[in-house]
Amino acid sequence: MTHYQPVMFPVELTVERFYLKDALRAILHTVLFHRVFANIKPKDMDILELTIPIIDDPEVDKLVDEKIAAFVKVVDANPQSKGQIGIMFYEKRTKRAWFSSTSSEVCWEQWAITINVVTNINDKDKQRSIKNMEKALSSLFLSILRTVNERKDHIPPITTSDGNPFPYQIVIPTASDTWGSMFKRMLDTSASSSPII
Repeated sequence: MTHYQPVMFPVELTVERFYLKDALRAILHTVLFHRVFANIKPKDMDILELTIPIIDDPEVDKLVDEKIAAFVKVVDANPQSKGQIGIMFYEKRTKRAWFSSTSSEVCWEQWAITINVVTNINDKDKQRSIKNMEKALSSLFLSILRTVNERKDHIPPITTSDGNPFPYQIVIPTASDTWGSMFKRMLDTSASSSPII
């Protein structure tokens, strides 16, 4: 059996705790907006002084909100105030034999997002942190945009006109996982046993 090596894009950001949910929502939606190849309805999201396009879909919003809530629990339980979350995109492949066929999902792209959370006590530090975060978010969004526009050679051909041709999954490592072990576990686990949209 041939193993396909997905392309991985690392993302790292330091976020003021008060803006953690909004910043993570913006990052997840930015990646999804540019990698969900379905007929989508866009809407705007404002974070600090930035406006970004996101997917206007209750199912996507629900998944993102659930994963953000789980991520916040992990970060709040972590004394280092650091958390990781990943987005994995899959291609559906069908193998045909004489009298049967089997389908599988093969991961072709991963986004490895690391968030460092800071909590500033005094207003001066908080304002400086927010300004730095705003600049970093702006730079991050431009970097994601540049990446999705320049790195397209690994995207499989679209072979269906039904909905989203490439299912995706948002994953959070367990306490015992590293990035590598989590992605390996997700790749080794049957995609049908994991919630993939």
